[in-house]
Amino acid sequence: MRRVLFLTSLLLTACSSGGSIDPGSDDPDGPLWQPPSGTGGGVPYGGAWSGQGASDAGNGPAGGSGQGGDVATSPPVLASTQELCKLINDAFQSDPTPNATQTRANVLGTDLGIPVAHGSDLYLFFGDTVGFKVIWPFSESVPDAVGFAADGRAAVATNPSLLCDGLRFLRVAPGASAGPTVDPSIEADFAAGAMFPPSGHQLSEYIKNPAGPIGQNAFPALPGSFEVPSGAFSHGGSIYAFYTTVEGPDALAMKASYLAKWPSPTTAGTPAYDILHRVDERFDGPGPLGGNFINIAAEPSGSYLYMFGTGAYRESPIHLARKALAALDAPGGYEVFDAASATWLAAPATAAAPIIAEPSFGETSFRYFADKGMWMFMAHAGHRVVARFASQPEGPWSDEITVHDNTSPAFIAQYCCVPENDCSGERLFNCSHAGFYGTYLFPDLVADATGFTVSYTMSTWSPYNVALFSARFDDPI
Repeated sequence: MRRVLFLTSLLLTACSSGGSIDPGSDDPDGPLWQPPSGTGGGVPYGGAWSGQGASDAGNGPAGGSGQGGDVATSPPVLASTQELCKLINDAFQSDPTPNATQTRANVLGTDLGIPVAHGSDLYLFFGDTVGFKVIWPFSESVPDAVGFAADGRAAVATNPSLLCDGLRFLRVAPGASAGPTVDPSIEADFAAGAMFPPSGHQLSEYIKNPAGPIGQNAFPALPGSFEVPSGAFSHGGSIYAFYTTVEGPDALAMKASYLAKWPSPTTAGTPAYDILHRVDERFDGPGPLGGNFINIAAEPSGSYLYMFGTGAYRESPIHLARKALAALDAPGGYEVFDAASATWLAAPATAAAPIIAEPSFGETSFRYFADKGMWMFMAHAGHRVVARFASQPEGPWSDEITVHDNTSPAFIAQYCCVPENDCSGERLFNCSHAGFYGTYLFPDLVADATGFTVSYTMSTWSPYNVALFSARFDDPI
């Protein structure tokens, strides 16, 4: 009961302090984006399997064999990509899409959009979310939001374009919302995700930049700017989310991670998470997983949760760890994969070699697609979005495939806003000073006799938006 009363009070006092919204401001993630030097082809691990790594790889779905051969040496071939729609705003940052997020949920802009299938529902976990009117202006540290597919998982799996007018947000009750008091066209405010600390711990151990006016700790239970979900998954009736922690309001580098649990997800409620335990950190020294798991993409398979981690933000190779699903709620119990020896080692295993060695990554997305018996990786690396494939999470992983390149003339002609700030049609962002990031694969693909199509979100920060894309891959001949 105390939690219900606290959350109700928190939502009733949703941040509505002043401060002008600057439509030209960069997304808080934007300033950290810099194309790393040497963004050429990646270096996947290509060693032979032996010892524990070989025997573990055959257990359950993680041991899929691709399309009857080695998907790492003969991966699918990219045939085409397509922008299905922009989810949050249209030609201008305040212009609505058919989702009408401005008036339905008082959302002006957001990013990420990590899809999670939970029973018949499909949720999307967004990052820093800016309000349309009254609440959460760009000038403040802003909280996170949770969306869902009004048509449900099965319908979107068959036709992802349904999300173009069927994205909804979890919301505060209209009577407790600030937006409708200043604009009757606004139905309700989006509900910010709230955290509750483990017994014997304080929220300040996990949330260093809480939402609200910068440095004022006005909403200590709401992770603020840069303290965002990096990966989420469903298990045992709950949704789990890995969250990042920064150093503080004036130092927004992501330096730690923790695991939180949403015990009873519902599209009719508000998101409230129990913090379970810290996962890793890079403050004064390496944490329990060597400081290599600050941003974590997670995918359950068989009896394990596979965790794909990066350390230094957008300058990191990709490491692999796993943990028994039966022990998720307890701290510790991790194993780290050493790609050099192809063996699983007890954490911390700080010298374990990464599964993808190119130091270009921050947020990433990994999926196991049972229909094709293969694993897929997608992430942005500098000026490109790249993909790789493997038959098992340990790899070996294929050479990277460039899915998008925002320096190519074709991409510029199709997706750059001309003139600046006029992003009509397919045009996504102001290419003179912005880029894409945060590409997250949906849990389902559409397969046919000759290949398959995957869907994914893509974030931009000028304007601050999330788009829905698809990519068609042909099976190798």
